[in-house]
Amino acid sequence: MAEEKTLKVTFFDKKPITCPACSREYQYEKLMSGSGRLIAGKLTDELRRLYQPSKKYGRVNPLIYPVAVCPDCLYAAFLEDFSRLPEKNADKVRQFTDRRIQLVMQTVGPVDFSEIRDDKAGAASYILAVSSYSFFEKSVSPTLKRGLCSLRGAWVLNDIIEQTEPGEDRDRYAWIQNILYRKAYKFYSDALDLYQKGQETIEGFVLGPDTDKNWGYEGFLYTVSQLCLKLGFMEEDLEKRALSYLGTKRIISKLFGSGKASKTKPSEILDMSRALYDRLDAYVKEIEETLGKKFE
Repeated sequence: MAEEKTLKVTFFDKKPITCPACSREYQYEKLMSGSGRLIAGKLTDELRRLYQPSKKYGRVNPLIYPVAVCPDCLYAAFLEDFSRLPEKNADKVRQFTDRRIQLVMQTVGPVDFSEIRDDKAGAASYILAVSSYSFFEKSVSPTLKRGLCSLRGAWVLNDIIEQTEPGEDRDRYAWIQNILYRKAYKFYSDALDLYQKGQETIEGFVLGPDTDKNWGYEGFLYTVSQLCLKLGFMEEDLEKRALSYLGTKRIISKLFGSGKASKTKPSEILDMSRALYDRLDAYVKEIEETLGKKFE
């Protein structure tokens, strides 16, 4: 028994939370910190922090815990937003319970959110949150949070894919991951547009995009740009694609500015921003050569 206790990586909070949609009370699973549970590895070009397996605890994925999910109706949101569902929308959320159950079954399969989470439950939690945040008011910044949940869901699905043997399941997970990346690109782009128009804020909460570090507004701009680079090929019209890349180059150029690192612009994001700018520039030049025209 003593050994099992030391090897725990999560615990269920003694204070239950109440689902604002169906009134179910349940205990939320939280990740324990310290004692070498998380060994930080490299930072990816999507600002995701990878972790090395611990000899004592094995593989721990902190990404799978931040979203609270009601085990009954599968309403989901980040823990800090869970109780902020507008009362006027509670009935609507309940009405879509069967749809959310179907959504989980079609993507990762059956999941019990009253049990200890695994990667599939983590991926499902983000997929459910993307749906649930559509019922939130603008003051909660639902557009960006839907983008953030889409991006993290794609990351967790990548973990699942890496642990799955080639076959139908792996192909299905890859297909869902691609959909989530597309949703992330759309929601992040929409969030930037809404923010610039003063219609929705991106302030007052941790922008991530991962759980280890808040890269703030600079990280938000970088993520929008990275998603444009990753998914810009979806635009079949080469001229429109080039113009999209040019617009993203202007966004990313604001990040490295003078090129000097600072508290808000650490060297990691400066270096990755420069590399991203160069790749966007190369794509624009390639399209210019193909079409035989210059874009400004």
